[in-house]
Amino acid sequence: MRKNHLTIKIILLIVLNDLGDTLAQFLMKKGLISTGIEQVNFGNILDFVTQNAASPLVWAGIIVFILNFLVWIIILFRVDLSIAMPIGSTSYIFVPLVAMIFLGEQVSLLRWIGIGAIILGINFVARSENIVKGGRTPL
Repeated sequence: MRKNHLTIKIILLIVLNDLGDTLAQFLMKKGLISTGIEQVNFGNILDFVTQNAASPLVWAGIIVFILNFLVWIIILFRVDLSIAMPIGSTSYIFVPLVAMIFLGEQVSLLRWIGIGAIILGINFVARSENIVKGGRTPL
């Protein structure tokens, strides 16, 4: 079954979904860090699970994931998976930015080059869908 063609509205919905995914990842990471557990092994796995199960940040991340799931279902209803999934790779751009800015993580030049390649790939996928349809490119 052929889905509707890619529109700016669908692209924005996919980007919104990726921003939600980024927020969920960030909340869960902050929640995991807040436990103070440095490493996880068989000796402390129960403590790790119980502390994280009590973390409001972890639960907030889970709730955002659930909401994102609902948005993703709407996206998949409206556009082909082979288009939605590559364009949904914008989270690979947002997550390193958030990790760098809010978690103080280092992002190497080689990783930024890879992120640039992802951006080019997203552009190619978005353009290829519209070229096949004979429409104008959205980006």
